[in-house]
Amino acid sequence: MNLNEIREEIDRIDNAVKPLFLKRMECAKHVADVKAASGGDVYVPEREQAVIRQRSLDVRDEVRDEYTAFLRHLMSICRRYEYGLLEELQEQVVEEALARSGLSPAAEHDRVEISFCCDYEESDLNLFLNMAKLNKTGVLGMQLEIQGGKQQITMMLDGNVNDENMKRLLCQMGKEAEGFRILGLC
Repeated sequence: MNLNEIREEIDRIDNAVKPLFLKRMECAKHVADVKAASGGDVYVPEREQAVIRQRSLDVRDEVRDEYTAFLRHLMSICRRYEYGLLEELQEQVVEEALARSGLSPAAEHDRVEISFCCDYEESDLNLFLNMAKLNKTGVLGMQLEIQGGKQQITMMLDGNVNDENMKRLLCQMGKEAEGFRILGLC
């Protein structure tokens, strides 16, 4: 196959994947509906790890890491969509995080400083950065330190805690990131 033929094949594959992705997102909406009714957690890491492990068993070693990364990102994207449908949960997570830090959402600000940590060996930092991008929230600065096998991360985010995209981002990070805190509103 020449390069043009390969690109045409990629286009066919992408076109075949699209309806499956849309169906996956439709299922994510149903999950959000059930979670809203039951109060269940959107993120269940043990289940996701088991699903990824099971689905990658028959994948060739040379592309297994890429496939597991694909699944992790796909699941993160679906969770982002689910959190976006769960407005009450967004409000609750953001209000609780602000209260723990003694901050008021009414304070005038256009930046939000947060902190969280990730396991150094199996870091999800790339997923958290991708969450910011998907939620149209700029990362203005970031500091990372390794302490006791953990990545300690501080980020300055561009936006206001009352904005829809920021709420969804803070909700997802608040539910999924270890030791998540809102440090300040600047």
